[in-house]
Amino acid sequence: AGFDAIRWYSTMRRPNPDDIPDAPLPDGLERRPITSDQHRAIWDADNEAFRDHWQAREPEESDFTSLFAKADLDISLWAVAWDGDEIAGVVQPWIWKDENRELGVQRGWIEHVSVRRPWRRRGLGRALTAEGLRRLRAAGMTEAMLGVDAENPTGALGVYESLGFVVHQRTTAYVLRFEG
Repeated sequence: AGFDAIRWYSTMRRPNPDDIPDAPLPDGLERRPITSDQHRAIWDADNEAFRDHWQAREPEESDFTSLFAKADLDISLWAVAWDGDEIAGVVQPWIWKDENRELGVQRGWIEHVSVRRPWRRRGLGRALTAEGLRRLRAAGMTEAMLGVDAENPTGALGVYESLGFVVHQRTTAYVLRFEG
């Protein structure tokens, strides 16, 4: 029909909350409890890391407000890796209660794994994802899901596979080009 495939995505599933591989934080980084005065810094760091993502857009203030107003928000599930006073990376696990009730599942979602450029390629994304899985398991979840751009230049697909995620569903982005 004239459409060209331009990007591929995978929804990945980890059907078992047990046997989460050991994935320590890189040397010099630490996790700390999140306090409400850190929300803006966490949000800013997450958005900075995602600027490299395909079709990234600059967020608006309303995005910040709506994120922290969501009924299902549970910051205790999130983990932040700190390098001194700087945020190196963030993982945002979420539990969508309505979805779980409708589907009859105990599923948590790893919604964001973000690692800022200076801390990439050191195992931080893997460590944060593993921590997110542990937190979802502690919250009673029996499976985890996430979405990934299969062409992510940071190798995210391989990181998630190394943690036991398998491709559950694939989707494709298409474009229709017009002449003139």
